[in-house]
Amino acid sequence: KSYPLRRELCLPSEKSLGAMPQIFSEALVRTPDLGTKPVSLAVKLPAKRQLLADSLASALREMYRRQELTDVELLCADRTFRAHRAVLAAQSDVFKAGLAGVKDGKQEIRLADISNPEAVKFMLDYFYETDAAVWEDYNPRTQEITKDVLRLAHNFQLPGLTDRAVQWLAKDLSTANVVQILTICEDFGLAVLGERILEQLTQNKKALAAVAGSPQIMKHPKLMQALLQQAAAMPAEAPANKRTFSQSEAETFTPPKEKQVKRRIAAKEVDQKKARSGKR
Repeated sequence: KSYPLRRELCLPSEKSLGAMPQIFSEALVRTPDLGTKPVSLAVKLPAKRQLLADSLASALREMYRRQELTDVELLCADRTFRAHRAVLAAQSDVFKAGLAGVKDGKQEIRLADISNPEAVKFMLDYFYETDAAVWEDYNPRTQEITKDVLRLAHNFQLPGLTDRAVQWLAKDLSTANVVQILTICEDFGLAVLGERILEQLTQNKKALAAVAGSPQIMKHPKLMQALLQQAAAMPAEAPANKRTFSQSEAETFTPPKEKQVKRRIAAKEVDQKKARSGKR
């Protein structure tokens, strides 16, 4: 004998329905127990902003190397350098102001006062932050290139580029090129480097004599005057045969003439005492 299947749907009561949200919320909030004493874990991740900045700079640098999507051209002598307006504007307020009103299409900028295209390449490498080790080991072929780099740094207000050019000027410094370097310091307002060079010259008598007697320094009276002023400000050295005293000896030291005066005064006092005793 077969019996029909009976299906019944058991619905929760109203009382149990009211308690269900609380049960579910407790189940979601409560974390599974993995031991009686949880051990905290610390995971160190690099900063997201730094990762984004590094990846963006690397991507722009690669696009510059491949000359992809460039929208500005810098013309110097017979060379043309292609770059990105966004990079130039981000690195220099002068470029930013000059390129602000430019519409779509490539913009040409002619650098009429720059004679060496190599200097323009240095500026662009600085903008795109190429390998710093290359900059540190590099020496320009001539100081004229360094002067053009300094002109670019001045024209586009790039103090960081000026600092790199100063590092080049300080390399391989000798009496053979010191007058030329001092002239560059004077022309471009590199006061710190100029003062350091003058200090070194005044502390080295041999170098000072070589520079002071050179015909090159005679062509620059301001440099000659600064050199003489620096030399005059240096403390005079004591003669080799003159005895030097320590601080305690110097405090008790009495010059010979002063000793003679004291002896004469003491002798007069003795004579006066004898004269008084004789009268008595």
